[in-house]
Amino acid sequence: MATEPEWLEPWYPVDEFGEAMAVEMAVALERQLRREICERHVLYGESVRLIARRADTDDALFALTGGRVAEVHLTWRRGTEPDPRWPGTSIFPSLQHWARDSMVPLHEWLETLD
Repeated sequence: MATEPEWLEPWYPVDEFGEAMAVEMAVALERQLRREICERHVLYGESVRLIARRADTDDALFALTGGRVAEVHLTWRRGTEPDPRWPGTSIFPSLQHWARDSMVPLHEWLETLD
């Protein structure tokens, strides 16, 4: 993966709190994602690796193959979501595209609320 962007609130990299916490969080959220997605979901069968979390919501950022990333809003359902639109997912061609098109605009919008 290319160089990481400067992380802006409310996003933070999962390794910010150390490797042990990052591994624990990754195992839990990757398991939850696999639990929620149905066979028709865009991420079904994809290899995912948690790289960041959003502090104010249930959103997580996962690295995919080929340098792509997926911003996912987990539902915390205890089983598979029957609707392939859930969990809500946006796929970006790279971490840099995601930062430019999602993280930066969100951060700027949240600053206007202060």
